[in-house]
Amino acid sequence: MGSRVILLLLLAVFSAINCIAQSTSGVVLGNVRDASSSVVSGATVKLTNVGENTSRETKTNDNGDYEFQNTKAGRYEITVTMAGFRTFAAKDIFLAARQSVRVDAQLQVGDMVQAVEVAATAGVIATESPVVASTLTPEKILGLPVNVRGGGSTSPYAIIAALPGVQPDNGGGYSIQGGVPAQTESSTDGISITSVTGNSPNRNLFPSVESIAEIKVQGVANSAEYGTPGDITTITKSGGNSFHGALFWYHQNKAFDSRAFNQVRLPAKIANTFGVTASGPVWIPRLYSGRNRTFFQFAWEEFRFPRQSTITNSVPTARMKSGDFSNELAGAAVLRDPVTLAPFPNNTIPQSRFNAAARAVLPFYPDPNVGSLDRFAAANFVENRRSDIRSRQFDIRVDEHFTGAHTMFGRYSRKRNPSTSPNALLLPSDTGYNDYQQAVVNYTWTIRPNLLNQFIGGISYGRSGSEFPFDGRTFMNNLNFQDIQKNIFFNALPNFSIDRLTGFSKGRPGRSASWNTQFIDNLTWIRGRHTLKFGGDIRRLRAETNLGFTTGDNYGDYIFRGSFTGAPFADFLLGVPAETSVAVVQFDNDGRATHYKFYAQDSFRMSPKLTFDYGVRWEFHPGYSDAGLNIANFNRNIPRTGQVVIPTDPKARDLLAPAVLATINACPGPTLNGAACTPIVTAKEAGLPEGLRKNYFGQFLPRLGFAYRWNEKTTIRGGYGHYNMILLGSIFFSLTGTVTSDVRSFSNIGPDGRPIFVLPQTRPANSSGVRAGSVGTFEFRTANQIDFRPPQMAQWSLTVDRELNSATGLRLSYIANKSTNMPWAPDLNQPLSSTQYFANRPLSDRPFPHWGLIYSRDAGANSIYNSLQAELNRRFQSGFTFNLAYTLAKHLGDAAGPNPSGFAGETGGGRVTNSLDRRADRGDIYATRRHRFVKSVVYDLPFGKGRKFMANTSRFADALFGGWSLSSLIILQSGPFLTPTVSVGDPSGTNAPRRGTQRPDRVGAANGSVSSPDRTRWLDRSAFACPGRVPGAANAFDCNIGVRPGIDPAPLGRFGNSGVGIVLGPGTFSWNAGMRKSFAVTERVAFRLEGSFTNLPNWTNLGDPILNVVDNNFGRITGTRGADFGGNRTGQVSLRLEF
Repeated sequence: MGSRVILLLLLAVFSAINCIAQSTSGVVLGNVRDASSSVVSGATVKLTNVGENTSRETKTNDNGDYEFQNTKAGRYEITVTMAGFRTFAAKDIFLAARQSVRVDAQLQVGDMVQAVEVAATAGVIATESPVVASTLTPEKILGLPVNVRGGGSTSPYAIIAALPGVQPDNGGGYSIQGGVPAQTESSTDGISITSVTGNSPNRNLFPSVESIAEIKVQGVANSAEYGTPGDITTITKSGGNSFHGALFWYHQNKAFDSRAFNQVRLPAKIANTFGVTASGPVWIPRLYSGRNRTFFQFAWEEFRFPRQSTITNSVPTARMKSGDFSNELAGAAVLRDPVTLAPFPNNTIPQSRFNAAARAVLPFYPDPNVGSLDRFAAANFVENRRSDIRSRQFDIRVDEHFTGAHTMFGRYSRKRNPSTSPNALLLPSDTGYNDYQQAVVNYTWTIRPNLLNQFIGGISYGRSGSEFPFDGRTFMNNLNFQDIQKNIFFNALPNFSIDRLTGFSKGRPGRSASWNTQFIDNLTWIRGRHTLKFGGDIRRLRAETNLGFTTGDNYGDYIFRGSFTGAPFADFLLGVPAETSVAVVQFDNDGRATHYKFYAQDSFRMSPKLTFDYGVRWEFHPGYSDAGLNIANFNRNIPRTGQVVIPTDPKARDLLAPAVLATINACPGPTLNGAACTPIVTAKEAGLPEGLRKNYFGQFLPRLGFAYRWNEKTTIRGGYGHYNMILLGSIFFSLTGTVTSDVRSFSNIGPDGRPIFVLPQTRPANSSGVRAGSVGTFEFRTANQIDFRPPQMAQWSLTVDRELNSATGLRLSYIANKSTNMPWAPDLNQPLSSTQYFANRPLSDRPFPHWGLIYSRDAGANSIYNSLQAELNRRFQSGFTFNLAYTLAKHLGDAAGPNPSGFAGETGGGRVTNSLDRRADRGDIYATRRHRFVKSVVYDLPFGKGRKFMANTSRFADALFGGWSLSSLIILQSGPFLTPTVSVGDPSGTNAPRRGTQRPDRVGAANGSVSSPDRTRWLDRSAFACPGRVPGAANAFDCNIGVRPGIDPAPLGRFGNSGVGIVLGPGTFSWNAGMRKSFAVTERVAFRLEGSFTNLPNWTNLGDPILNVVDNNFGRITGTRGADFGGNRTGQVSLRLEF
């Protein structure tokens, strides 16, 4: 191998930059033989992109094989020429993203000017790769009745639920072939669109539906080029030599919808989406013609959804605002002067006594408009206000073919979603801003026919939040409150919380931002029967969110309870809060990390029938550091005291909360309860990086797969591999604001019942507000395991594919995986179970006596998934396409928490009930359905011009009977696996209620199922009892055990014995249907009218029943399930003009 090739390999492997080298290209390959089946080496093979009229050439090797790597999706033709043989020509070859299409050629003896043409459409089954994938083409994306353009979003994300192997949960998360949502990577044109803040697909970074050439979902046997087991890839369209375009309008209206379960009336709804697309060669009259070289694709669309929201507030009457409380005090109650303690005459406060702060706030309180206007009642002000949703987006892509060896495309997409959110009282509405942008550059260099390099670079950026169009800083400055900083760095309002009334407040507007700067390089080297591929990624990640602790934060919280006058609003008018608090927020969360990943793989064609794929991937994911220094971690490896680890920057110590340090007995401090003081150390002192947990360098991920063509119609495929789950912002944000939660609180009630201070004074004189709690009460929320090892999945599969005819294929698969080191959420300070009340237990019973709860995100949970799948697929031919897929799955795990209601996220499920026995939470995964069937159909009725029947009919008859198409999507699945719970009691004596939900005892072998369940009684309550209670007794569901000494029965020293996922919930049936009519205006212009409905029969898909056995309505269903298009019927009509 020459020095040039060695240099290129080294550059590709060691200087590429990113995180998951995701090529979006496909492969066209084949074998060339003569009439006697002997291989033909040295034949010239030419691959031509029909739409662009651009070509590439290669020659067959000694085995007669040829291969075109890094080929973008599109329609192609192939010609094979060799001296002494007729030219072989194959047309209508359609290549999808990441697809391998085989086109074998048999040459006949003769003159090259004589051509042999064949129709060489891609096989309907996969023959060259072990990967199991599903694809959505533009015909299905636009043709299936899923109504993605409406309901507040235009993202096509929801349509992915229609694909085989995809399982949604109630929150919109997708499990791909048994993985949790965080085990799936989402990208567009190779650049990730996964949110850095939440590790889920950023739906608004999907391009317009009009720009999508293909959505591909891979979930089985991904090669070493990919890090995660699941992969959702969106490929954008490119232009060609012909001009194409469309004008479109989509409309949704409540007249097309039905009422939801228990809904009295439909809300107002008029939603419109409209836009334009255009594509073709770049052409500037008299200056430039881009035919065969430069192409563009452009799409623009806008969504408008005007609507109103109802604001319901509790406001003071006009009398109250004037100081007159004569109508508000019952019986002999009087309004007292907090200074003299004497009654106010006539229960009226003189307006001269009104506090300046109250005078500034009163204009924002409207008068009541509901009920009595003279006597206060709750919810006495109701008003409808605008809460419009809009979006505007565009995509522009330009492709350039410099030469046959150099091609490049660039794309820029932007979507903005402004919205309006009403605030309480007479405060102006928030203006929501949501701005999503992505830029991608893809450059392919064919160094020589068997050596190619592909570089992909891009940035994905998402920013969302709201702006408060009121100058809260100036308002706060004008109040002249003492000990409150001036010109606070964020815009908000103080929080005046008034019992019984809607408070005057405006918490800090929400804000988050996500950056992913990504560079990818892939080098492909075809050497004999080996196709070697090397590559790597480096991804620079950044996640920003607000840091906050109280409603008012730096502006302060002022609580009025009526402690002085007897009426909360009267206390407010006089400026005498019962208590105040102020947070000291100096910097927001600003997490940053760089992830590195490299891979090497080989596709070895051992014979024309057998291909082996094998490779290895290495990944390195350091933890996020925080530019704002607001993070801290807890090191459990120091017995009895633990260790608080903070960033190395000296400024980090300045952010520590004094009250926290006192409460945890921070060093230097005495020995208490058998434990020394709590050390506070920097990352450098602890020997840790600035991410405050150890880096793990041993993440090697091997892959092995094979594909064997048993015969021309049957393929056997399989694979085994290890995959990762990338840890992003959710894990990082666990560490923020833990021991920097510096909230200073002040009581204003003096020993004689009088107020200690009056606004604008906000605290007692000479008081710092540092009030240390009792040692053992401060809770660390939440640590990361110091030696956290990245989660991994081992996956194995075996698939048999059978081509039934030229358009229809059958796939039978066994797909399984085991995930280990999955995140879970223990309490590191849970003591052993006891028959003592937790309140009476000595602090020395805890692993760390100076602390209360110590929550952590740990690695160590696991799950196992087994499934059998059958898929019958017909590609679009003769106006008809369908896909039928059935999955039988069993999915067990212990990472979902004690009462799961969806797939576990990046940080695991909920807080476990018993941190010392995680296996007690092992059971059937809630959202993985045992049975799932999905059927999608698009059918062009065979009548009218260009179709099988009435092809020569009149224009009038064609307008009536021709051009009709039908579409349908049916989803049928069994129910989720439910977990009965209890909400109170501490039978284990471990402070379990503070950690969260617990579970009851089961009565015998019963699991709560009933023979004929309905919404009034889906579960049998008598199958359960509170721990320690006698089943069937009057107090069987009184779970107040072990909490209040002397009142509740003593703890049992154990938890409830009922398990996770022990009973089945209601299943789902949805049938979406659509109808379309196309009119040919001219030969090149068509008009299309379409109507589509989700859940056409308006079938009521019941939601989960009430699962808390303490609730008398246990087992009753009060809502419906909206996932999988299972909500109420929604309709849509659309018009399209296409050329």
